[in-house]
Amino acid sequence: MAADWAYLVILLVVAYEAGGALAVGVLGAVRVAPAIVAAPFATALVERYRGDRVLTGINVARCVGALLTAATISADLPLAVTFALAAFVAGTGALVRPIQSALLPAFARTPGELVAANVTSSLGEGLGTFTGPLFAGAVVAATDSAAASLVVAAAFAGAAAAVTGVRFERVADAHAGRGGGEPSRFRLADVTRTIRRYPATAILLLDILVQVFVRGLLITLIPVASIELLGMGETGVGFLNAAIGLGGLFGALGALGLGGRRLQGVFVASLALWSLPLALIGAWPLAVVGLVGLFVTGASNAVLDVAGFTLIQRDTNNEDRVSVFGLLESLVGVGILAGSLVAPALVAVLGERGALVVAGAILPVMALVTWRPIVRGASDRTALDERLALLRLDPLFAPLPLTALDLLAERMTAVSYSAGDVLMRKGERGEEYVLLASGQVEVSDDGRVLGTAGRGEGVGEIALLYDVPRTATVVARTAVEAFRIDSGAFLDAMTGPTAGAIAAQIAAQRLERGPRSS
Repeated sequence: MAADWAYLVILLVVAYEAGGALAVGVLGAVRVAPAIVAAPFATALVERYRGDRVLTGINVARCVGALLTAATISADLPLAVTFALAAFVAGTGALVRPIQSALLPAFARTPGELVAANVTSSLGEGLGTFTGPLFAGAVVAATDSAAASLVVAAAFAGAAAAVTGVRFERVADAHAGRGGGEPSRFRLADVTRTIRRYPATAILLLDILVQVFVRGLLITLIPVASIELLGMGETGVGFLNAAIGLGGLFGALGALGLGGRRLQGVFVASLALWSLPLALIGAWPLAVVGLVGLFVTGASNAVLDVAGFTLIQRDTNNEDRVSVFGLLESLVGVGILAGSLVAPALVAVLGERGALVVAGAILPVMALVTWRPIVRGASDRTALDERLALLRLDPLFAPLPLTALDLLAERMTAVSYSAGDVLMRKGERGEEYVLLASGQVEVSDDGRVLGTAGRGEGVGEIALLYDVPRTATVVARTAVEAFRIDSGAFLDAMTGPTAGAIAAQIAAQRLERGPRSS
C-alpha cells in the first residue's frame, strides 16, 4: 500500500506538471481501465496457482514497472510512456485485493478473528496510505520523481518477499476454495448468477461502486484543491493524501471493536462520513479544514472497508468469494474511471469549491437511500454462527480455519433423540459423526460403560478416521439435540496437517482408555 500510494503521488505530480487537471484526469482513467479488465481473472489465476504465489508474482511485476518508470522519467520520454507503465502497474495491482480478501478467511478461526484480520489489513492500508504519499512528496521535493520511483520499486520488492512462504491448513484454501488444476473460462453470466445468489452483497457492491466514484473525483480534486484553492502547492498533494492515510490508521484502530450485526449500521454511517468532509472543504477552503476533513475521510474509509469486506466475506460461500471480490475490484475500476473523467468537467462547470460541495453530498444521499435494505436485507447468520460456536467447542474442530468450519456448519443436519435411543451400535459401518448440542449420551462396549459425552463433544470419529466398524455403542441417557455430520464433510475438514494430527492424537487417546463409539 505504501508503494502503491507513493507511486500514485509521483504520477500525479508528473501528470499535473505536464498537462494540468486534464492530464491528471486522463491518468486516473489510464490507471483504472486495465484494472476493470484484469480483476475478474483473479479467479482463473487462483484456480491454477496458489494464491500466495500469485501475490508474489504480482508484486515482482509491479517492482519492474516502477523501475521502468524511473528510467522513463530520467530519459524524459513522452508522458504516454509513463501512462502506459502506470496502466501496467495498476492492472497487475488490481488482482491483489480480490485474492487477498478471498484468502483471509482461511487464516481466521472465528468471525471475530476475521474482523480482526480485516482490521489488520485496514491498518496496513492506513499506514501505507499515510507513509507512502508523505515519503513520496518529501523525496520528490528533495530530489525528483525518478528517485522516488526507485524507492517505490524497492517497496514492491519488499511486498513480494513478505508474502512468500505463507502456509495454508487446507489445500483448497490456497486456491480460495476453487481447487487446483486448469482454470475455468471467465464468463460474465457466471458472475451475474453468483451475485443474484447474494442480494445483500449486491446492495453493498452498489454502495461501494458509488463510493469509489467519489474517490475518482477526489483523485483530481486533491491536486486541484491543494494548488489552486488551499494554497498548499505541489507538496500539499502528498500531505493531503497522507492525511487520508493517517485517518485510515485511526479508523482501523477504531474498527477493532466491530462485530456481529452492528456491521450493517457501521457500514452505512461510515459511507455517509466518507464524502461529507469534501463539502466542508468546499464551503471553508482552508488548509487546516482540508487536512482535518481528509483525515475524517481516511478514518471513514478504513471502517467502511472493514465492515463492508467482512459482511461480503461472511455472506458469500468460500468458492464464490474470489469471484465476488474480483467483480468488486472491477467495479472499483469503473467507479474511479468515471470519477476521473467527470472531475475535470465538474471543476470546469462549478469551479473548485462547487465541485467539492457536490462530491461531498453524494455519499450521504446514498446512505439515506440504502440504509434500510442493508440493515434489513443483510443475511441473518445467527443460526450459522451458533453452529460455528458449537463446532469450536469440540477439540477436533477447534484448530480448523473459518473456511472449513463454514462448510461444516452448512452441511450439518439437526437431529433429536429421546432417552434410550441408540445413536450408534458397535459393529455397524460408520457413516457420520454426531456433535452434541444438548443432553448427554453414554458410550459402552458390550455392556461396559466407557464414558459419557455432552454439549460440545462428539462421537463417531474413530470409524471415520480409520475406516473401521463402530467400536462401541452410544445411547442417549437424556433427551438429546445434536447435529449429524456425514463422513464426506467430516473427512474433508480433517484433511489439513494440523487438524489431522490433532484428530489422530485424540482418537489414539480415546482408544487407549477404551473404544469410544466410532
